Amino acid sequence: MRAAWRVEVLKLRRSGVGRTAAVVLTLVPVAMAAAFSAVALGTGDSVMASKVRPMMQGTGWEGYLGVLAQILSVAELLCVGIVVSWSVGREFTDGTVTGLLALPTRPGAIVTAKLGAVMVGAVGAAAITAVLALGVGGVIGLGAPDADALRGVGRVLAVAVLMAMLALPLATVASGRRGYLPAIGALLCIVVVTQVATVAGAGAWFPWAAPSLWAGMGGADAASAVLPVQLLIALPVAGLAALWTAVWWERSELG
Repeated sequence: MRAAWRVEVLKLRRSGVGRTAAVVLTLVPVAMAAAFSAVALGTGDSVMASKVRPMMQGTGWEGYLGVLAQILSVAELLCVGIVVSWSVGREFTDGTVTGLLALPTRPGAIVTAKLGAVMVGAVGAAAITAVLALGVGGVIGLGAPDADALRGVGRVLAVAVLMAMLALPLATVASGRRGYLPAIGALLCIVVVTQVATVAGAGAWFPWAAPSLWAGMGGADAASAVLPVQLLIALPVAGLAALWTAVWWERSELG
């Protein structure tokens, strides 16, 4: 297991997919949140200002980090979902899965190492994003981080981790359908169904929508209505997906 972990971490670090996702997750959401906050908190009445002000739940650090959490709720699912799909599905698409069978490490341990490496990378990227957000917040004139900033950082990290975990079912799809393209198709379906569930008023009970609503994407009333149990639905969803994927790799004819 230790050898599989080292190999999968090295693969992820040297892959273009992993590096691109890391850059997007750490830089783009902070830049967008800073730009949106600067426009929304300004006195201008431009078209952009009228569009981004509804995203701000509160002012100062609270509003800025709330916008960041909303952006991250989408970016984490998309970026981590693509990396999970590629990491698992490429072994079938590239025909390298048969080579894995020759290794002394069992297939279930290999895919567990894959998912673990992606999750550790996602959590690390979220931590870097939070640190960058605090620095950029000072640059755009929010002053020294206060209690609102600390609460906002906690929400940013929680949303990022939950959405990263909710990308794990894509590994199940990539395994069952033996490729990363079906998993990416499933990712797009999740995005669409999330929008439908939110519009239908069932978003709080839909695992992929609850973190976004809690971050403020549906407004202050929708955010306050999201219960902790609704956010925690992500844990069994991710856990069952990881378990099913590991068992499938262990028992299926991979070659």
